[in-house]
Amino acid sequence: MFVNKNIAVLHATETELLFNFDNGVIAGVTAEAIEFLNELKEENIDVDKLNGDEREFFEFLQDNDFISKNEFSYEVKPVSAYIHLTNKCNLHCVGCYSLDEKRNKYEDMTTKEIKEVILQLRTGGVENLIFSGGEPLLTKNIIEIVRYAKIDCKFPNLILITNGTIFNKAVLGDLAKYIDTVSVSLDTYCSDGKPFLRDPNIFDKIMRSISWLKETGNNVNILPTIHHLNSKYLEEYVNLAKKLGVTISFSILSACFEGELLNYLPNDEDLQTISQFMKKTDMAIEDSSIVEKFHAENYCGAGKTIISVGTDGNVYPCHMLMYDEFCLGNIRKESLIDILKHSQKLNVFKNLNVDKLSGGCKECPFKYFCGGGCRARSYMKYRNVTTRDPYCVLFKDYYGEMTEEMFK
Repeated sequence: MFVNKNIAVLHATETELLFNFDNGVIAGVTAEAIEFLNELKEENIDVDKLNGDEREFFEFLQDNDFISKNEFSYEVKPVSAYIHLTNKCNLHCVGCYSLDEKRNKYEDMTTKEIKEVILQLRTGGVENLIFSGGEPLLTKNIIEIVRYAKIDCKFPNLILITNGTIFNKAVLGDLAKYIDTVSVSLDTYCSDGKPFLRDPNIFDKIMRSISWLKETGNNVNILPTIHHLNSKYLEEYVNLAKKLGVTISFSILSACFEGELLNYLPNDEDLQTISQFMKKTDMAIEDSSIVEKFHAENYCGAGKTIISVGTDGNVYPCHMLMYDEFCLGNIRKESLIDILKHSQKLNVFKNLNVDKLSGGCKECPFKYFCGGGCRARSYMKYRNVTTRDPYCVLFKDYYGEMTEEMFK
């Protein structure tokens, strides 16, 4: 009998918590159950002679991949990828993660090159492909590209992120044939509201696009970005989603902690407000461990389960770490498999988990819930990917109360 190496145990107030990082399962068990698991690991138990309770726990461990009759595979490969189709954008958003000197200036990859990248991603095991930019709807042959991904490459899940201001009836309508979710990023929540991060007078354009997307059968999700200036208006965004008849998830502004952005980045009070709202509404924050259900995490996934491809073919550990110092290689010049296998820069990410982070993570009782938070935010704040997430307050507040309620 083989015991999964990607599991861990934490002692809670009146129970032991057993975590499986491969599938996210979290279980509250007794100290005796942990001892039983350790005995299995040492091969000191005859599984044919288990009593009723032992047999039930043994079957639970098997059903949830804590143990197996077969040896576990520990191969790590990306299951999600961002592909940035174009650097062109018609807006000027404060804090845009993809804004650089290439914006609206450099040539993008050709349709043929984009297709070759998409094929490599699928061949490499990626299942979730996120089309981003720039503004992806400014990409030449966008429908041809997404059709290729869904029909020819058979991606199980395709997401397209758009700012919602490019209104082309034919293109928006055709997306429904191939895209599983059109995620519309959002700034304000009403037409007469002052914009926070984006250009003025675009709300009604976005609403028109959403209306047409829904009318043509698209699955639409709105994606507001939370920051210091709007963290008190989260309920208004939820009400807007209900009014539109669409789903909603939130992202949280993550950017370098300097210059004009300091006025937008959430402070500790904002983060606690966000935490309380997420607990009350059971909502998710994109690119974080705060999801609809508790999930075992020991790492954010950067460079392991997620990668990002830039408009020039450069490959990065994630879409928030698209800095020159983290460029792993170029997919137009070498295969994705070779990049993931041989890139020296990827080694630091391959070996990272929350137990190797500094800043108090190793001792934190919530470390296997948040997984240490976001490596990109750590870099943006401390210029170091191996220390704690500067939004740690958000996770401590969220998981502190949630776990307390869970194990009362």
